[in-house]
Amino acid sequence: MSFSRRLLVGLSFGALFFALALFIGLLVHKVAATISLVGTSVALEAQPAAVASLPLRFHPLAGAMISILGNLVPLPVLMLLFDEITNGWSWMKRILRKAELWSDKYGKYGVWILLPLSPVLGAYVCIGIGYLMRWKPRLIVRSVLIGMILSTFIITFGGESIIRSIRPYV
Repeated sequence: MSFSRRLLVGLSFGALFFALALFIGLLVHKVAATISLVGTSVALEAQPAAVASLPLRFHPLAGAMISILGNLVPLPVLMLLFDEITNGWSWMKRILRKAELWSDKYGKYGVWILLPLSPVLGAYVCIGIGYLMRWKPRLIVRSVLIGMILSTFIITFGGESIIRSIRPYV
């Protein structure tokens, strides 16, 4: 498949993730806040956006889902660019040959290190690390998504319970 066609597919998936986040915002009657949350998620990752959903008074489930979907908006295009760089540029292929040998040996298990790293480093950096380590994109996305989803739900539901416990005293 050509680069332009793959770019169009990546942009389409990004638009789909944005539309799903906007649909959740329509369901909770907070369209402007949803757009703000998606922008925060794209710029700063899902975890800071999950924190930002608390003062915007989103339900924890809606805040987490919008933050996750917002973080997924640029991911297909980033993956395409990382793939193009690591596989399309011959000088980069030569540099990454050692990583490819290591990946063949340990890649099935090594990719799971991205699960605890994704809440700390962010999905974008972890996707880049996965591509540089020459791991399979399917495994990279799976481990990053699990880490991102778990951490985002912990932040929103944990933050909501903390806010609820403080409210009677304020």
